[in-house]
Amino acid sequence: MAFQAVVIIAGLVVGWVRKGSIWSITEIRLRWLWVLPVAYILQHVSISYLTGTVYEFVLVLSYISLITFSLVNFKTPGLAWTLLGTFLNFLAMSVNGLRMPAYLPAVKQMDSALVGPLLAGHYGKSVAMTSMTHLNFLGDIFSFQVQPASIISIGDIIFGIGLVILIQHAMLLKRGELAHAVDKHA
Repeated sequence: MAFQAVVIIAGLVVGWVRKGSIWSITEIRLRWLWVLPVAYILQHVSISYLTGTVYEFVLVLSYISLITFSLVNFKTPGLAWTLLGTFLNFLAMSVNGLRMPAYLPAVKQMDSALVGPLLAGHYGKSVAMTSMTHLNFLGDIFSFQVQPASIISIGDIIFGIGLVILIQHAMLLKRGELAHAVDKHA
């Protein structure tokens, strides 16, 4: 959660430095916005409470929902980046049994107590990165030490860049500007 909070704050700071207004964010018009909370709830439920085929089905459904949302809003600044980041994370998980490879030194730096459960099988959506996991460079390889500490992937970073672009762009909108631009492209 700390990584997402830092990304949102970074977007707000960039928008403010560029003389944008936080109130302008309300002017952004995104289609199918309801998909976002549904997708994140599905992802949380699948990772925290489900196993086996049900876990896989719900997790895939959440990623398909996130990818679809980004595609539907592709022309909105930043959402091409969020699409790429989401796709890279989904790709890494898809080739690893729908588990994200986690780099053990980064996990140890985040919380050494998690290394044991990870080595024993998996922890949440993560599996220990080994020579047997695939596309390891797309896995959770970076330790993010803002509390609560977490591990993040290249996909997470690219998604974060997209979110910063989206937020600062929204802060620079004039009343009705993006709503009109989105309607023209619909």
